[in-house]
Amino acid sequence: MRILSGSLKNRSIYFEKDRFLRPTRNIVRKSFFDTVQFKVEGAIFLDLFAGTGSIGIEALSRGAKEVFFVDSSPKSVDIISKNIGVFGRDNVHIYKIDAQRFLYTPYIDRIDLAYIDPPYSFDINAFLKIFFQRANSNIYVCVEHKSNVILEDKFCRFFKIKSKKFGKNMLDYFEGENG
Repeated sequence: MRILSGSLKNRSIYFEKDRFLRPTRNIVRKSFFDTVQFKVEGAIFLDLFAGTGSIGIEALSRGAKEVFFVDSSPKSVDIISKNIGVFGRDNVHIYKIDAQRFLYTPYIDRIDLAYIDPPYSFDINAFLKIFFQRANSNIYVCVEHKSNVILEDKFCRFFKIKSKKFGKNMLDYFEGENG
């Protein structure tokens, strides 16, 4: 797996094959970053359920000011730490914490742009209700999920503005009503 664009373009991202780890495919990463290309530079970015950290690392490569990597798996946190160590970045924050608990940290209010990619068995609609209650009103959010899972069109003051299907995967984008 390689970084697609930016200052770290073509650098390898380390990951271990694991049946519980599902790295975001290049076509999905490219589509996401094509959609948010003008929102990344200078943004405070959240890679939630970070896995390998490929999304957050790509955001760093494209000029994100800070990146929060959040995953509850010790193995994922170790992989992200190895990747960040190779790239030598000091504007990253890696948290081994449950995603729901992260929502109650003071950091959630600082996030400008978020990529949420939970395990397929996760109750994403229930989680998003809490997420959007806690997030700042200017956040732009992308949720990756199985295409047979239907996300609600509105959470609090946030609306689904775009959906894109990639086989069995779907990207849904949300923006605040003042977006």
